[in-house]
Amino acid sequence: MNHLEEKYLQPLMHTGSKYYLTVVVLGLIITWALYAYFYQLIYGLGVTGMNTPTYWGFYIVNFIFFIGLSAGGVIVASLVHAFNIQKFKSVARIAELLAISCLVLATIFITLDLGRPDRIWHLLVYGRLGSPLIWDVIVITTYLLVSLAYGYFGTRADLVKCMGAIPQKRRLYWFLALGYTNTSEKALRGDRKILRGLAIIALPLAVALHSVTAWIMGLLKARPGWHSALLGPLFVVSATVSGLALVSLVVVLGRKLLKLAIKDEIVKALGSLLFFTIPILGYFLFAELLTVTFAGEPAALGIFQEMVYGHFAFVFWFNLILGLLVPFVILAFPRARTDFGVGIASLLVVLGVLAERWNITIPSQLHADHFLPYPHGVYNLTWVEYSLVAGVYALGVLFFAICAKLFPLVEIEEGTPPEERVPSLAEVKKS
Repeated sequence: MNHLEEKYLQPLMHTGSKYYLTVVVLGLIITWALYAYFYQLIYGLGVTGMNTPTYWGFYIVNFIFFIGLSAGGVIVASLVHAFNIQKFKSVARIAELLAISCLVLATIFITLDLGRPDRIWHLLVYGRLGSPLIWDVIVITTYLLVSLAYGYFGTRADLVKCMGAIPQKRRLYWFLALGYTNTSEKALRGDRKILRGLAIIALPLAVALHSVTAWIMGLLKARPGWHSALLGPLFVVSATVSGLALVSLVVVLGRKLLKLAIKDEIVKALGSLLFFTIPILGYFLFAELLTVTFAGEPAALGIFQEMVYGHFAFVFWFNLILGLLVPFVILAFPRARTDFGVGIASLLVVLGVLAERWNITIPSQLHADHFLPYPHGVYNLTWVEYSLVAGVYALGVLFFAICAKLFPLVEIEEGTPPEERVPSLAEVKKS
């Protein structure tokens, strides 16, 4: 086995029994989720915990959560392509893949929330441009296309190298590269220019995406707890922190499970970035809570009390203590920025932001109106929601696992010799 195979292509060429067992388990979870989805289609959204006044439940919580997670991929990749920080070059492809997968999973959660998914086309035909929902559709679609282009132009040069290094999969890599076989220096410079341009577009687009998603809630004047000018910036910051934490977590797991050629200093650098971004998120949460408690408006204060002392108080304190404080303390010590330390801190941050999304979405709906004699809202998750959420999560893990066997997750260093010369387009078609 030569250097190229040993360092970069080993995960593609050697698959153990644990991998197949993982795929089978994920497949079973997805199969059960499909059963739960058909059950929901037959009997309607009444089989979920959603009701009056809790119209948006765990599906929407996860939609907002995964929209935010996609930010980390764009940010890390842009550090390489827009700001030329080559330190993160080895994890840029992982970041790009996470951005794409998180956006796809977010759209799936929106579909799950629809009682009549067969009418989703109505949104495109009858949608009004004055609605933040339409803004979100436009921005998500644009963001996904940019992320797909990001991933393609950042990967296709290595796909051509794989065509020469793994001849038995030559046709597959030719298909993934869309027939591209040119690896000349001029072509590579062209790819880098395109990636730089995409990075410059992607960064403001990411801010727009998370801001528009926040405005779906924040522009509702009659919903205390949502109607806040801080909600847009809060979504942008929490998306940045959670997305960066997800990239760090996947990098650590990739080093451990897939033996990816990622150096220790990359993990330490990601841990340092996460350490400096956590206080920013903490500040925005503090500013929002201080405004609510100091002003003392009955409706907003009631929602705050519901989060702190009510039915979902555990979620609130989990977010503040385990989702923010504990990861910050762990990463405060440079010696703790190891695979284990960064992995644990990143996992806690991701779960903490998920708890934050819950706190934003659910409690504000439980208090329908403090000035009218309406009963207090109730929301309890059902087995259908648990099953579908678990199925979508499993689908995301399966997608990433399959991609890990299709192409190198770490960019092959320039100057690394392939096993044989790269075949021409005619040779690929002929073979």
